[in-house]
Amino acid sequence: MTAKELLQQYQDAEKEIRAKLDKLERYREMATRTTTSFSKAKVFTSTENKMETIVAGIVDLQSDIEKRVCELRDVQHNVECIIRQVTKSKPRTVLLRRYINGQTWEEIAVAMGITYQWVCELHGQALQEITKNILAS
Repeated sequence: MTAKELLQQYQDAEKEIRAKLDKLERYREMATRTTTSFSKAKVFTSTENKMETIVAGIVDLQSDIEKRVCELRDVQHNVECIIRQVTKSKPRTVLLRRYINGQTWEEIAVAMGITYQWVCELHGQALQEITKNILAS
């Protein structure tokens, strides 16, 4: 695994959790739209089964999200440990802003008061140092 792939793990896991949260929101919307008819002529089984299925999906998804959030904390810790291996402050800050905070290169440049090109250069330096550390261990 490359240094960049190691660092990207946190963002990938966070995106997965966001997708699951979006799905959870859709399930909740379905649950609130599903109503039971109180007409005596209708059988309630299909609506009740649909609601049970939706509620079961919500519970399962919430459990999965909680599990993934716990795993995300571990991934974040690992990525931060890798980033802390970078000795110089500016390249380390670029990595934190990119791989933990999820900022774009442009946002990093503005926040740090440097050019886009310099952000790319600092990123490259940091990746080289991480790669060197990985190969040494």
